[in-house]
Amino acid sequence: MNGTAKSFPRKWTSPVNLLMLVAGLFVVGIVALGSHLFMDRAIVQTVQEQDRQMFPQLSDAGGSVSGIVIERGGDRLEMTRQDGDRWGLANWDGYPVDDAKVAGLIDSLAALHGVPASTDKIGTPNVPDLRDRPTATQVTVQDGQANVLASLLIGDTVATPGGAEINRTFVQPGDADRAWLSAQEIIVPTERAAWTGAIILDIAANRIASAHLRDTDGKSLRIERQESMEQPFRPTGLPEGARVSEAWQLTRMAGALENLQIVEARKANDTTLPPDADKVEAEFETLDGLRVTLAMVRKDDMNWAEIRAEADAASEARQEAEAISARTAGWHFRLPDFATEGLVKNRDAVIEGAGSRPAPPATEPPAAEPEAPRQ
Repeated sequence: MNGTAKSFPRKWTSPVNLLMLVAGLFVVGIVALGSHLFMDRAIVQTVQEQDRQMFPQLSDAGGSVSGIVIERGGDRLEMTRQDGDRWGLANWDGYPVDDAKVAGLIDSLAALHGVPASTDKIGTPNVPDLRDRPTATQVTVQDGQANVLASLLIGDTVATPGGAEINRTFVQPGDADRAWLSAQEIIVPTERAAWTGAIILDIAANRIASAHLRDTDGKSLRIERQESMEQPFRPTGLPEGARVSEAWQLTRMAGALENLQIVEARKANDTTLPPDADKVEAEFETLDGLRVTLAMVRKDDMNWAEIRAEADAASEARQEAEAISARTAGWHFRLPDFATEGLVKNRDAVIEGAGSRPAPPATEPPAAEPEAPRQ
């Protein structure tokens, strides 16, 4: 190297030029933000000035609504009126849903106000066509003759600026080419659990006094509560020489009814729980006298269960048992694997050295009487 330093032009790195560049970017940002705010404010002004009821026919026909279909992507949820104001999930053989939530949805749609978002201030290309959005939710409301009372697509919720920021939702009526903007936010869940309640039982482990598990081989495991913080449950009636491989498995068994979720429900039938199938049975009794029994079958890699509850007439848990029976009687439930892992195992997977109890020694036969001497 000759040690001569190369010189570079500094035309574009001078403070003046850098200041001009930053100022230019600032102006571009202000213009973009102003355009966005102008559009949002135009939407707000449009909604405030031209707001109107979107589905007035539901105000008078609410009582004649007999079916609601909610679809998004490949998911489809259908609710039908069963009897009077009672509703059921058609996908699950009419399993009851929360009637108040269904009534609330009908009232919300009947009261929904909005306006076409495309106006002289907002060009049509800037307004979404929700028919092209796979994430949009399709809601169809029908009467008893399957006539459509209301049909709409529900898109994204946006926060519109103003004196107070208000959430509004893009909503597209079935006969519209572009989305409207609702006067208030609207959300319609597609998850079945949002309408039925995913938790079928919620009995904490600290309420359990005892539990009895019978596996498909007919082997039993009984546990009882004991006065120990570290190991609150102990097994009883184990074969001689057998022991629990891990004490925490007993606690998991006792807690199987806590936040017990369902994946699916079907009317009780011989398909989900065949009468001749090998069943796992788990019986639980609480400290206050509630008795809950799960009869489970593993079928097509799914766990199906029948749930029964009872309590003595004088028991404090009588009312709870009746409430459980009201929502479980006549139904079979598919339970998630993680919820039943502690119940569907073979007993020998929990007990080490679980051989048969040695049989008591056989009684020696009485000695034969001596033969009488021959004459």
